[in-house]
Amino acid sequence: MQETLEIPNKSMFKLNEVCGLTGVKPYVLRFWESEFVEIDPIISSSGQKMYDPKDIEAIATLKNLLFLDKLNIEQAKAELSKRLNGEHEDDSAYDSQLEAELPEIPESLARPQMNLNISRMALSEGDLNKLMMAKNLLREVIS
Repeated sequence: MQETLEIPNKSMFKLNEVCGLTGVKPYVLRFWESEFVEIDPIISSSGQKMYDPKDIEAIATLKNLLFLDKLNIEQAKAELSKRLNGEHEDDSAYDSQLEAELPEIPESLARPQMNLNISRMALSEGDLNKLMMAKNLLREVIS
């Protein structure tokens, strides 16, 4: 039986909070970060790893795959990607139908040219972290 995890309504979690929520030891979590691209914490300006709810969902799903379903690392990588991306066998037919129904997007709107010349040095570490968080959230919204 799959364990369900209730994630508190917060935007970011510290390592010890994630370990407490998921029941995964810090050394195991560090290993999983190196093996699974779906777990991608950011480093705060104070040097702490910060996890978003998407990371926690991936960790909980991975824990179930490895410990309950008894999958090996390679099998878990494939299954985790499928589950988090919502892939199913019949998705390709649905995607083709959806693409056919979408209107054509003009090239000028599809790839807007932005001429931003901002130096990374001009931004503080905290600002860079906020931009990275915003970028990740925008990617999530787009997908």
